[in-house]
Amino acid sequence: QSTGASGDDGGAMELTAGESTVNNKAGGDVTVTAGQGAGTTAGAGGAVSISAGVGASALGGAVTVTSGVGTATSSGGVTVATADGGSTGVSGAMLLKTGDAGNGNTGSYTVTTGAATNGVAGGINMTVGTGDTGTGGAMTLTAGESTAASGTGGAVTVTAGKGAGATAGAGGAVSISAGVGASALGGAVTVT
Repeated sequence: QSTGASGDDGGAMELTAGESTVNNKAGGDVTVTAGQGAGTTAGAGGAVSISAGVGASALGGAVTVTSGVGTATSSGGVTVATADGGSTGVSGAMLLKTGDAGNGNTGSYTVTTGAATNGVAGGINMTVGTGDTGTGGAMTLTAGESTAASGTGGAVTVTAGKGAGATAGAGGAVSISAGVGASALGGAVTVT
């Protein structure tokens, strides 16, 4: 912990791996690993927490996770994943959400891919994993509820991409399909 001089900002902390000056050699890695637990029935592994600073009378600090720039090639990827479950457990859950607001709007949540020059923009895929027992996992997309008097609930809008060009360039299609039934009825599509 570093405190600034009177009237100054707090001291910064920077953790940087070593740079390689040898041709075609990679820079050093930074690895932060919590401790391993012990025991046959308990002993959980330690947690890793990354938290930005509290703002006393201004905004709280931001948390930014960014992959490395590839100066002459591709940038690095970012993977956020829970580990596989053990022999008698399930894999961990993942929660991505914005915080509650006591007096005002909550933060928004945006998922987008970057724009491409001389190429195709990346796609967005949301897929439920396969299971070998029971019903497949569900996917639910729900707009927000309004609890205000005479308030209107949020809308759900699904729009295909716009085409370009004076003579061609068709717009994208929107397809809604129910599941195929292997030896029973296929799934239904309900629009109300």
